[in-house]
Amino acid sequence: MFIQRKPFLRDIQRIRIPENRNLEKGLRLNRNERVDVWPKDLLAKIFADKPAYFLSVYPDSAGLYKKLSDHIGVDESKIMLTSGMDSGIKTLWEIMTEPGDHVGVPGPTYAMYYVYNRIFQTKLTQIDYIPETLKLNWKQLNEFIDSKPIMLFIPNPNQPIEDPLSVDQIAYIAERTRQNNTLFVIDEAYYMFGSETAIDLIDEYENLVVLRSFSKGFGVPSIRLGYMVSNEQNMNILTKTRPAHESNSLRNAVGEYLLDHYDLVDEYIKNIIEGRTYLKEKLANLGVRCNGEVANYLLIDLINPEKCQQVVSLLNKKLIYVKGNYAPPWDKYILITVGPREIMARFIDVMKEAVQKFSLK
Repeated sequence: MFIQRKPFLRDIQRIRIPENRNLEKGLRLNRNERVDVWPKDLLAKIFADKPAYFLSVYPDSAGLYKKLSDHIGVDESKIMLTSGMDSGIKTLWEIMTEPGDHVGVPGPTYAMYYVYNRIFQTKLTQIDYIPETLKLNWKQLNEFIDSKPIMLFIPNPNQPIEDPLSVDQIAYIAERTRQNNTLFVIDEAYYMFGSETAIDLIDEYENLVVLRSFSKGFGVPSIRLGYMVSNEQNMNILTKTRPAHESNSLRNAVGEYLLDHYDLVDEYIKNIIEGRTYLKEKLANLGVRCNGEVANYLLIDLINPEKCQQVVSLLNKKLIYVKGNYAPPWDKYILITVGPREIMARFIDVMKEAVQKFSLK
């Protein structure tokens, strides 16, 4: 083997997620994607006015930076585009850590946090959620901060267990981590569906970085577009690490179009919130408990691991794809992505069957 400089990489298991879903007839509830589809003519509208040289020249992201700056009310000097949010996470790990450094995340959470921890050989502490309450364990969190770690990531809201933080709670954590010289990173992938945002705190707390994505609230995970926001001093360092072009012309065009036609995004978010309310009401009527208030997913309690897998199997037979492979003590839950009400009626119909067949009440 020629590449031998970092032999520990051989032991990290990485696979490309296989696309083994029926994308035409299936109901995609397992990957926090947009459940419904965009109009077929959307791409034609996006690229209709592009010049003939559009694909022949290197990308210019200036237009997207300007529109994004205007949209979120933050100066361009405090924003950096990234290839999806995970690129921003990787950048922070590269800049901030050395092997053995202490990093924290709530857990369970986004899988790439665990992957980057292994790649950069840091020491990861998972701050647990309390199974009985589905709330973050603040005692563990405070003890972790007291250990003076190099970096703390908190998705707000987290996934699969939500427990959203208020701005006051974020400010409390930002102050405590600042006192211990810890970088505090708020992952706001899902904030657009009802959660509070930390973006107005970036100048008050110099140790605060906010990560965002176009995948969830904007509904375009295929373009892999994200961005990070921090104060100008931090961003002066972070932007030094960007590649020759931190974005590309195709994703820029989609991002700019959606910012120019934000009514499309607003309508999508409205539909998801209505779908979430509908699902919670229907599940409650079936006697099935679920958790979720401010995101585009619901965590559904199916009593025990055996019944959980029976329901997952039934849903799969009906071409309804859900996430139901969590480790204990979360193995009695499935996570579903929320779509518009009329689409989610199909899921409720199968859940009615499951409640009767597997005695879920």
